[in-house]
Amino acid sequence: MFPIHTQHIENTENDMIYHVHDSLEFIYCLHGEVSYLVNGESITIHKGEAFMINRHVIHARLSSNAHLMTVSIERDSFNMHESLLSYFDSFFNHEHAPYLIIHDHTIHVLITKLYGLLNIPEMNPFLILSTASHLVHLVSIILPKEEPLEDYDKVLGMIHYLEDNISQKITIQDMADSISICRSRCCSLFSQYLHTSPMVYLNELRLVHSTELLSQDYSIVTISKMCGFSRPSYFNTQFKKRYHITPLEYRHSS
Repeated sequence: MFPIHTQHIENTENDMIYHVHDSLEFIYCLHGEVSYLVNGESITIHKGEAFMINRHVIHARLSSNAHLMTVSIERDSFNMHESLLSYFDSFFNHEHAPYLIIHDHTIHVLITKLYGLLNIPEMNPFLILSTASHLVHLVSIILPKEEPLEDYDKVLGMIHYLEDNISQKITIQDMADSISICRSRCCSLFSQYLHTSPMVYLNELRLVHSTELLSQDYSIVTISKMCGFSRPSYFNTQFKKRYHITPLEYRHSS
């Protein structure tokens, strides 16, 4: 897969749960307004505004009627040489600002240009990479550095643990053991940064993963097992509670 990719998002009906990724995510609001939660802080962007979420930052998107253009730039876009990767990493990490509201018109133009270059039949990789490099360079100039958040790496570690073991039976103690902390500290970190409990977050993560599997040919019973639900009937109940339709209805509607 090409290390830079785009998405056009319209009228999101369900909140996106807290998650992290290894890419820089640029969001440009084409219509309406949308709110994101970044480390528990709410940020709203309106039509004509742009927003960047840094790498390895815990964030979520709330339901809205907005139309969004997103461009995600993976770290691997700059793997031509180790020194280039190191330079990239020196700016884009959770020790710098977790997000940036972008008012610079030149950066807005580069985001939309990059989106357009990635959505034409014959892509030009050289032009795409040069545009992405220019965009990243301009953002690196205005991206402030901040003090690292306490135990932030531990929260990231637990999220990655859950993603890697989603089909398994997982307890709060398992999450805590995965990063060598106590159970109570695990719960307090989830409350601090994700504003929820570890088990509620795990349940949400499993339901979101199930929507991805429902677009494939797996049976509902198989998907239930792959997502770590103890019984298909419980999976069905939890899915309907979140999405207001059954898994089978979701499959037929997508």
